[in-house]
Amino acid sequence: MSKKHLLSVVNINIEDFEKAKKGNEYMGDVFVIFKVVTNVQDFDNALRYGLRTSGVWHRYSEFDLLYQYLLHTYPSHIIPPLPEKKLSTSLWTKMTVDKFDGEYLEHRKIGLEKFLHRIASHPVLHDDNIFKAFLMKGEDWKEVADSTEFRAKNEGFLRGVAASYQLKHCDPRFSELRTYADELESRINAVLKVTQNVAAKQRLTYNSYKDLAKTFSDWSTIEKSLSIPLQKIGHHLDNLEGAGNVLLLEEDVKFCENMREYANYAYSLKDFIRKYELLQYKIEVLESTIEAKKGGLFLLGKPEAGEDVVAVDGGKTNLTKMFKQTPQQKEARRSKLQQELSEAEEALGPAQTEMEQFVSEAELEITRWKKEKFASLKDTLRMYAKLHLQHSQQSAQCWEAVKAAVKSSNQ
Repeated sequence: MSKKHLLSVVNINIEDFEKAKKGNEYMGDVFVIFKVVTNVQDFDNALRYGLRTSGVWHRYSEFDLLYQYLLHTYPSHIIPPLPEKKLSTSLWTKMTVDKFDGEYLEHRKIGLEKFLHRIASHPVLHDDNIFKAFLMKGEDWKEVADSTEFRAKNEGFLRGVAASYQLKHCDPRFSELRTYADELESRINAVLKVTQNVAAKQRLTYNSYKDLAKTFSDWSTIEKSLSIPLQKIGHHLDNLEGAGNVLLLEEDVKFCENMREYANYAYSLKDFIRKYELLQYKIEVLESTIEAKKGGLFLLGKPEAGEDVVAVDGGKTNLTKMFKQTPQQKEARRSKLQQELSEAEEALGPAQTEMEQFVSEAELEITRWKKEKFASLKDTLRMYAKLHLQHSQQSAQCWEAVKAAVKSSNQ
């Protein structure tokens, strides 16, 4: 492809959402579907990608299925995170816990759109056929994804969740990444929590400006010479209240949503690390099996022990005769151990090769992700500063206007 990724060929947006129901009028599953709209910008390259302008509807569970498919299909890549499924509270207004609440769904829409944009701009994931089908197909997309049998290809993957507690050795690069993921989630959530507290206090302050504006307007009715200045003060304070609410809304959308995305990236990083842990766990199991089988063969090759006689039930018996294996039994045991040893040794080589390939690709992916994260968070923090600078300038202009209104008044 001559283009680096899909976002240079098409625009991908979630333009709407609505309730949907599966079942009859009285019983059925009620859920929300989101309209994914793809608009072609570069027709030549869109044709090569097999894309066209389209609008399809998907529910959250299908976005989650896309995430799971990518997670299993691209083990050495960090899959962009989905917005959290649980309900959360807006940073500037009390949100209901209704999963069909419009404000909550608007937040989810923004998060899902970011998810699609991250995939579409990824150097590898963007060209995946199942992802492109997600953009083009609606109701039958799930069947297309399931037809890949991606879960069967990674049977036992979920065992990797607990693998970190069983590993004898862990690459320090992945241990450090896990620690970083935990700290990233903790630190960003701390920023979001304090931002929420500040926003709540600011919200009260801006509401107070509205009340203050009314008091000046009411006062103007009894002051002939100051009536106009007092009315202007009330007007400018109303503007200040409106500008403050706009700031909080933009802060929530442009700053907090981006921060939430990187808090959620902690889960993507942990899924990524689990894939390393599973590969390492498989290698250690094979190495342990080889060691055990070699030990068993060594014991079978030792000469028989001497005659040890002990009392049993008041009499005497020969322990060697009790536990001694016949030559046929020993040969069968040796043959079984040798077969199991050969199988483990044959499996170890490919497992080690798979690990080497994973680590090689993972190193490049981690470097890419860190670079992307740096640029994204840098832009987010710059936007955060810009929002507050703009608001400060608006506030200063309001107060300058108040000052000018008072200065222009005459007795």
